[in-house]
Amino acid sequence: MAHGLSYILPRTVIMLIGLAATYWILTALSPHLPPSVVYVTGIAWVSAGIVCFAYLYRLRRDASLQQTGPARPGQKSR
Repeated sequence: MAHGLSYILPRTVIMLIGLAATYWILTALSPHLPPSVVYVTGIAWVSAGIVCFAYLYRLRRDASLQQTGPARPGQKSR
């Protein structure tokens, strides 16, 4: 579990900083910002984060599979 947190936590912080910066820029440009714009921006950041996390997870999984190599018949994989 701790290994998963060391993977997710830094990336989550980066995504939250990006969302906060986007919100700050939007409010600086328009002080009368409708809430729907903030919601759409948040949804876009969350979906981008999910896609990014999934892609990086897949790359790490593929890299670990390449290191261990394919299992031979009659032998358990590591």
